Amino acid sequence: MEEIKLHNNIHPTAILEGDIRMGSRNTIGPHVVLRGNISMGDDNVLKTGVCFENNVTIGHQNIFYPSVSVGAFGEMGAKGDRFVEEGGVAIGDEVVIREFTCVHSPVYTYETRIHNKVYIMNKGYVAHDCIIQEGVVLSAGVLLGGNVEIGEHSNIGMGATVHQRIHVGGNAMIGMQSVISKHILPFALVGGNPARIFRFNRLGAERKGIDEKHISEMEALFHTGKFISYESGNPAWLEITAFLKDHPESLLKLK
Repeated sequence: MEEIKLHNNIHPTAILEGDIRMGSRNTIGPHVVLRGNISMGDDNVLKTGVCFENNVTIGHQNIFYPSVSVGAFGEMGAKGDRFVEEGGVAIGDEVVIREFTCVHSPVYTYETRIHNKVYIMNKGYVAHDCIIQEGVVLSAGVLLGGNVEIGEHSNIGMGATVHQRIHVGGNAMIGMQSVISKHILPFALVGGNPARIFRFNRLGAERKGIDEKHISEMEALFHTGKFISYESGNPAWLEITAFLKDHPESLLKLK
């Protein structure tokens, strides 16, 4: 413990219990609780009242804002809260998690995972066994049910709810207050309750570096909705067809 303190800034009111391992230059704020098997890299900031419990591993340069909770038992309602002894929460590098967000431990697998450069705004909920891929943005009040996967660089609007066991494809955009109860195609821009496809997500494609010719082709395809038997070497379409092999039921009715 003394060696940890020498290389990190730990507030005297913080509580550290269990097997706590840190790199260097971490800032542990007032009333932070680290309890269990906790491992972190370098240059992380845990602000007032952050709580890590059970099995939590984080990388480098992450920021956790006040009252964030990571690692609590998975919520199962009438089945009772559950915990996999060997399981835990894994968080990558350069992740920002804002105030009052909860990230729960796995129930059915061995990991709830948040990949690099994810930004989760305040009052978010990441349930057991979720996977959030790199570069995802979850706006304020987004709720993810158990076993949800969010593809890389997707953007989920404020107050949206994603039902359990749903896969949102990469570079998708979900409108605020949407209710997602079916798998969402990569590059789809969707919204509503229940959610429907509005159009191809041009902004997501541009950020991925897809050229204008291929973007225009996909915009036309999403406008017609004639996905069946469509063939193209378009990189966006190749990503969509790969997704459809695993989730053939994810074609949503166009708005």
